[in-house]
Amino acid sequence: MSEPVLVLDQVSFHYGHRQVLENINLTVWPGDFLGIVGPNGSGKSTLLKIILRLLRPSEGQVSLFGLRQEKFHQWTKIGYVPQNANSFHHGFPATVQEVVLSGLTASLGLFKRPGAEEHQYVVEALEQVGVAGLRKRVIGELSGGQQQRVLIAKALVSRPALLILDEPTVGVDLAAQEQFYNLLSELRKEAGMTLILVSHDIGVVTEHVGSVACLNRKLYFHGAPADCWAKDFFSQTYGSAARVLRHAH
Repeated sequence: MSEPVLVLDQVSFHYGHRQVLENINLTVWPGDFLGIVGPNGSGKSTLLKIILRLLRPSEGQVSLFGLRQEKFHQWTKIGYVPQNANSFHHGFPATVQEVVLSGLTASLGLFKRPGAEEHQYVVEALEQVGVAGLRKRVIGELSGGQQQRVLIAKALVSRPALLILDEPTVGVDLAAQEQFYNLLSELRKEAGMTLILVSHDIGVVTEHVGSVACLNRKLYFHGAPADCWAKDFFSQTYGSAARVLRHAH
């Protein structure tokens, strides 16, 4: 059996005296599409930062691709689309091609200039997300949905095995959201990519992911979305007064 892509073992995190995450145990296998849901302030983005080693856990252990995190150095195997990534203002001077090429900085180093091979990677990444025809456009002139696809291409250009997305559909209209989730399904199916997506929109996310993790400081559930609905873990995660809407298709 293949090794897990990610293992969180009894992970906790504190900001000063405030506990943000408590004893999180989570395993993600190759090819999974995991949606992490929870209310604002539930620790979702903090958890992603711990996975990416932007923060260190107060307690517990993180493993990536079979290695303890402190021994893991192949960060190009992980693509990351941060929150509010598609917020380039109209005058932002970089072209789409330049933005995507910047996703190779870690593998190239600061002083090596990209060659023909790297430029081909950019073209292929833009083709994967369906915006190859926009590569010479200035990114600030694109719609929110188009910018979103460019930022995914930037995360894909290093050919990662794991793609992590933090609230990627904020500020994107409903039609673009549906196209976005179709794109992720294609990446998972065609490239065998493992996906982790954080969102507050439970109803939409659970219609598309393979598994869901309900987080609010503690991990209340990790499993199939249908089981989470049936056992009403969403109410435990969001509080009994929360009204959760399930989207129909």
